[in-house]
Amino acid sequence: MLKHMQSSKTTSGRKTMSLLQNTHTLLNDKASIHPREREYGATYRAYAFGQFRLYCQDKPIKETMWRRNKVKALLKWFLLNPGKLCSADEFIDLFWSDLPSETAFGNLYVTIHCLRHLLEPSLGSREASHFIRRQSNNFYWFHMDETWWTDIADVQHLFETARAYDTRGEEVKASFYYRKIISHGVLGFLPEDAEEEWLRPYRQHYEYIYQQVLMRLIQLYQQRNEFEEVLEYAYQALSLDPYCEPATKAIIDVYFRQGNTGMAIRKLDDFSSFLQQELGVEPSREMHSLRAKILETDSL
Repeated sequence: MLKHMQSSKTTSGRKTMSLLQNTHTLLNDKASIHPREREYGATYRAYAFGQFRLYCQDKPIKETMWRRNKVKALLKWFLLNPGKLCSADEFIDLFWSDLPSETAFGNLYVTIHCLRHLLEPSLGSREASHFIRRQSNNFYWFHMDETWWTDIADVQHLFETARAYDTRGEEVKASFYYRKIISHGVLGFLPEDAEEEWLRPYRQHYEYIYQQVLMRLIQLYQQRNEFEEVLEYAYQALSLDPYCEPATKAIIDVYFRQGNTGMAIRKLDDFSSFLQQELGVEPSREMHSLRAKILETDSL
């Protein structure tokens, strides 16, 4: 049953991986530029990991400047979907589904007007926005050019860079970029919007990346016998998914290889009890075999 749950998570992760593939296009052309240079050289900087933050010319957009809460929500959608067309009706369904149609459309137009002028204060009343584009059939899209940097796109770029190094066997460089992803993931994806249903697929997407990176770092540091790092990332993996058997096995393996068989058995038994209490299932055969191996070694 446990394996089935983990398999379902993997399948879900694969589906969500395709959601944001268009977010990294701009960064690919700048692979030779240091990540910090890209970040702080941008006119606009937006952060979705940790508390949402937006900077323009190094000046933060303060809460009082947003005027309407939906302005911030609409910008988040645009940043998560640069270049993607979205109709006015779709925005209504996302953000004003509980309002009468006429009121909802009025709110949308006012919200877009506020966002246009928040990003480009010097825009004239009839002047077209450089970023928020509109088609005659009432479809909108966000034009993200080289003046923008977002940690959303950065995570995707870091993930692809790390995997490229990993594929080539350059594990030290891969680990460097994997750790960069962890520094984002540990902050959480838009934690202030944890109850927003429309963000669920994006949250799953980044949690999947975060989990996969943690597991790969555990493997890499196990191969190097760097036990402190193994424990660090294994415990992070368990904080994200307390049912993560590979992370638990990594922790047990560290204590076992350090000669601390008592702690290894304690961790294994605690995990077994947790599975039984929470899910009513037994740990895998591999965990039972590991317990027997530890007890056999301890008796010698």
